[in-house]
Amino acid sequence: MADTKSPSQTRLILAQFLFAHGIDIEALYKALGAELADCDAEAVSHMAGIIDGITMATQKIKSHGLENWARN
Repeated sequence: MADTKSPSQTRLILAQFLFAHGIDIEALYKALGAELADCDAEAVSHMAGIIDGITMATQKIKSHGLENWARN
């Protein structure tokens, strides 16, 4: 049986991929042929929040190291 990801795991993996490749949500939707204004606002907001969290964690890891980033 294949390893099935939950919707939240799938969103996190997608957000990590987008962050690693410097792709923002608007660029993703354009690449898929979707108008951001026509997309589900809650889903767009949720993805943007995940990417912001990954960005913040990455900055803290760079500043404080992998072991101490969550404490600072």
